[in-house]
Amino acid sequence: MVAATETVERDGRLWHVQFAVSRRFLHLVYEAFALPFMGAGVALFSLVLLLVFGPCVYFTLRYSLKPVRGISDAAAGISPRSLHARLPTQNVPKEIAPLVDSFNRVLERVEQGYRVQQEFLATAAHELKTPIALIRAQVELSPPSAQREALLGDVEHMSRHVQQLLHLAEASELQNYRPTAVAMREAVYQAASFLQRMADAADVRFELPEQDAEVAWMADRGALFTLLKNLLENALQHTPPGTLVRVEVDANSVTIRDWGPGIPQDQMGNIFARFWRGPHRRDQGAGLGMAICQEIAQAHGWTLTASEAHPGLRVVLARSAAPVVKGAI
Repeated sequence: MVAATETVERDGRLWHVQFAVSRRFLHLVYEAFALPFMGAGVALFSLVLLLVFGPCVYFTLRYSLKPVRGISDAAAGISPRSLHARLPTQNVPKEIAPLVDSFNRVLERVEQGYRVQQEFLATAAHELKTPIALIRAQVELSPPSAQREALLGDVEHMSRHVQQLLHLAEASELQNYRPTAVAMREAVYQAASFLQRMADAADVRFELPEQDAEVAWMADRGALFTLLKNLLENALQHTPPGTLVRVEVDANSVTIRDWGPGIPQDQMGNIFARFWRGPHRRDQGAGLGMAICQEIAQAHGWTLTASEAHPGLRVVLARSAAPVVKGAI
């Protein structure tokens, strides 16, 4: 035992306070009981905190950050075709509300600049059509000569560039599209008929699908014609004389294949780039035909892919599996 006595004076009287401690009791309380049970208690309490408060914190943070995730998803979905979209400002935490507002103002300025650029492209292409037509008329009225033929070739080249630029500007504007049910095989035949003289001059034959059970897609008729015409013309320009261009149509895809030299695999990613021209093309194209096709396909929610066909190139226009209109056109 360890004991101690202390004298305390209070109200004129002396008090003797005695205190005694058992060493064995202290050992029992602190070392044999308190420390082991305290460690177990801390571990149990930590486990309870982890199991109870952990899910609470997770769901609380998930609910609190839900508006932020919505803003992130909205920002990820913005593209040149959806510049009119803005980030949502409802239920946005006040700490990031100024950032969202600033980003929306940036989108407004970007959209305005993009619209100005597109309008300038369309206006310039449209305004150039009349002077080029007048130049063509003047050249055609001149006496036949080698210089006249060269000038006509240059005028044709400029006219094609202007027309492609105008098509590109039109294809980039979603408000220009008026979707209706279009018979795909009929659209393919119309595009092939338009290019038949070019095919005859190149000694290339079209192999078109048989017109049996008609399948229709929802599409803008004029844009679809431009898309198919450009794909067929591109195949004509690259396939050798005496061969053919094959077109296959089913419910959800249109496949166009030529028997030309194809495109090297390392250049396959450039086929839909603007102003890129294949090395084996017969004419001096503007390099915008496939880019226009890609714009039209994306505007309709379709996918346009190209792959080697050994020999030749295979281009597939596909849409997601959806109900189609059969026999309605």
